[in-house]
Amino acid sequence: MRITYLNLVFKPSKSIVYLLFLATSISYSQQLTLKEAHSLLLSENGEISASNFELKAVNEEHKATKSLYLPKVGASGSYLRLDEDIKVDLNPQRNMIGGLLQISNPALVLGDWNVTLQEKYLGFATADLDMVLFAGGRINAVNKASEIKYQLAETHHHLKEEELTVKLINYYFKLKLAEEALKLREEVYQTVLLHNQKATKFFENGIIPEVETLNAKVALSNAKRELLAAKKDVSLALTAIQNLIGTTNFKTVSSAFIQPTILEPLADFQEDMLSENKQLKTIQQNYKLAKVGVKVENSEYFPKVALKGKYVLWKDNLPLVDTKWFAGIGVKWELFDGFKREHQIKASKFKVAQVEQLNKQAKLNLLTYTEKLYNTLQKELEQYESLTADQALAEKLRYMRMRAFEEGTGTSLEVVDATLKLTEIKLYKIKALCQYNITYGELMVQLGKTATFLNQI
Repeated sequence: MRITYLNLVFKPSKSIVYLLFLATSISYSQQLTLKEAHSLLLSENGEISASNFELKAVNEEHKATKSLYLPKVGASGSYLRLDEDIKVDLNPQRNMIGGLLQISNPALVLGDWNVTLQEKYLGFATADLDMVLFAGGRINAVNKASEIKYQLAETHHHLKEEELTVKLINYYFKLKLAEEALKLREEVYQTVLLHNQKATKFFENGIIPEVETLNAKVALSNAKRELLAAKKDVSLALTAIQNLIGTTNFKTVSSAFIQPTILEPLADFQEDMLSENKQLKTIQQNYKLAKVGVKVENSEYFPKVALKGKYVLWKDNLPLVDTKWFAGIGVKWELFDGFKREHQIKASKFKVAQVEQLNKQAKLNLLTYTEKLYNTLQKELEQYESLTADQALAEKLRYMRMRAFEEGTGTSLEVVDATLKLTEIKLYKIKALCQYNITYGELMVQLGKTATFLNQI
């Protein structure tokens, strides 16, 4: 961060202090630590936001499943028209009674016995109650399955965060590598430019032949081309990380590389991987879900018992219905369904066996995966240490070649070769450092230690 000091003879006002603070804040905003980038990733990345909405949806579905414990209360109503009134003609019985009573004209004396029981227009409205009392354990099993599904959704959400965190670490350190390579290319360009100027001056003074200046000019052209390519690499790496975290309010990264160190034994990492890796936890949660699925299918062998009730809120032209309410218990028991239940239970048990095998294989894969990361760390550590020793030798060689050239006992080609050799070693060293940090970050994320890794940067 660059801070400009103003030499003022008067006491700075509050506005000037504020402007200085604002300038400092803007300067800070041009840089981004890995920890800040991770916070932006979690809050701004579209994939993580979408995963978070999916998690909320599954949570609401889980809450909806709890409604199976509660009664269902509703209202229903109908207004109907029959094709005709429902009537009962009792006139023959009336005539028979009239004959027994010796009534000469029963129709006149006893009247018309053609009775309307139900008019063709009728309507009613009821309040309904329906509550399952027993379902063979199905309700408890379904709620347990819903809870496990929510836990699975949480784990998948964290897996998405870890997947993008690994990508962020990769992009961040690739940008750091590109920036370090750009600094190195600028340093090489300035070194070769100075050498070219010296070679030109020596040639003009008759100290060296013209061919030596040609070597310097070619080396300068190559250094300029490599410098321009390095700038393009930085631009591309910057765009990649800006798109990932969803912001462009920075121009460079400020977190330094972790220096390679001797790690704890491989067995410790493998033990942590088997206990903390979230991909393995998803398989374990799927195993629990499969076991609950067997219970759900077994519940189909039991009867279903439910409490039912109705209350008549309104009726029209229902003379035969005089009651206001009724309640009772209903039972439904399917005794034979064509062996459907047996096959579904077998299918559920096969799913349990399937997940058991997946869990077994996943553990082996994770052990191999951990060993691969560990060996990569060891390899990059060895590369870094070896290149550090080679760098010291290459710096000494370049110094000796430059002194020999200045004294007229060496050639420009030897200076350029020594400079390029040193540059190559430095680049390999930075690449080894970058790969070590990327691999170490990936290992820590997969172990569930993202926060620990970020606090080390």
